[in-house]
Amino acid sequence: MLSLFSSQESYGQGQLPEFDVDVVSTSAQTCAFNVGPRFLALVITAGGKRIWSSADCVAGPGSLLTDLARGVPTVVPLSWDRESSAPGCRVTSRQVTAGSFAAAASAGGLASNSLTFTLS
Repeated sequence: MLSLFSSQESYGQGQLPEFDVDVVSTSAQTCAFNVGPRFLALVITAGGKRIWSSADCVAGPGSLLTDLARGVPTVVPLSWDRESSAPGCRVTSRQVTAGSFAAAASAGGLASNSLTFTLS
């Protein structure tokens, strides 16, 4: 199970939006889960359009296995640099203007709740 949290609903100029992804197993037995940046992604959207993903420009293997015990969260902190991105870094990133955005985390077939926030 993935849950997304943030301590703020709005970010001033120069502040980077920061989120925590809680990964929790509901399995009766301890299991391995990959929380590496190629597997666990934070995705930012605006008006339904994908703006950025933490998985777009990962260097290196991007894998980090962790053992999950039932009901014990593993917390993965992620932040957004307020720039756009595209899968495989095909498009040059650019600074995103102020506005309203949504964030959600995903890993494989799992998806977190969505959070709405604003940039000024």
